[in-house]
Amino acid sequence: MSIFREKDIFNVNLDEFLKKFKFDAKNKGLIGIEQEYFLVAMHVETYRRIPIPCATIFLREMNNPKWTYELSACQVEVRTHPEEELENICAQLLQNDYRGHAVAQKLGLDLCGFMEVAPKNMLLDISPDPRHVKIAKTISKERLKAACRVAGTHIHIGMPDIKTAIKTANHLRTHLNYLCRLGDHSSGERLRLYKEAAKNWEPPYYRDTDHFFEVAKKQEFADNPRDCYHLIRISIHGTVELRMFGVTDDVEEIMSWIAAVRSLLKRIK
Repeated sequence: MSIFREKDIFNVNLDEFLKKFKFDAKNKGLIGIEQEYFLVAMHVETYRRIPIPCATIFLREMNNPKWTYELSACQVEVRTHPEEELENICAQLLQNDYRGHAVAQKLGLDLCGFMEVAPKNMLLDISPDPRHVKIAKTISKERLKAACRVAGTHIHIGMPDIKTAIKTANHLRTHLNYLCRLGDHSSGERLRLYKEAAKNWEPPYYRDTDHFFEVAKKQEFADNPRDCYHLIRISIHGTVELRMFGVTDDVEEIMSWIAAVRSLLKRIK
C-alpha cells in the first residue's frame, strides 16, 4: 500500500488529468479484487508468526504478472481480472490462494490470509520497486511503520466514465462507516494505522470533474492519481476502488462484501 506523492509540482491540466483514468463502458459494474498478504514464518522461540521480507524471492518463484510488490518487502499483492458473476470471482480468488500458498510452502513460508495488522516490531525492509524505495526515503519512520504494518482487500467496481465514477464515489462515501465496520477484523487498528500513514484517507464529496481536479491539486495527486489514498477513490484503472476492507482467508466473506456493495449501488438515483 504505497501512500505518498512523487512530485511537488503539477504539470497537467484538467484534460490531461482525466486522460490518466482508463474508463471502459465494457467494464461497467464488473468487480475486480486486490488482495494483500504478509509472508510469514514461525518464530522458533515464541512460536508466533512473524512477517519475513521475502517478497522478491516469492515473486521470482511465482513468475506471474497477477502478483506484485507492496511497500513492505514482507508483503505481496495479487489481483483478479474483472468479472460480473460471483462464481467467476470466487474461482479466481481460490486459484490465486492455492498458487500463492504452494509457492510460499515451497520456500518454507506461509502466505498469511488473516493477518491484517503486523506486529509493532516487524522488520521495515522495503520492496526494491523504485517507487517504493523513493517513498521510504521521503517519509517519517512513524508513517512508514504504519504503512508497512497493514494489509487489506480492495474491491474495484468498473466505471464507464468519469461522471458515473464521481456519482458512485459520492454515494458510497455516505456509507463509509458501515463499509469500514463490515471489513474490520482488528477492532479498528488497521484503519487507525492506515489513517496515520495516508493523511488524505477521507473521501471527499466531488461536485463535478472540475472539483475533482481541484481536490487532486490540493491533495497533491494531480500528476499521479496513484498518490490518492482515499478509502473510496477513483482509480486510474477506470474503477471506483474501496480500500477499507481488511483481510480474510474466507472467500465467502469476500463474496458477502461484494454483495453488500452491490446492494448499496442499487440505491444510486
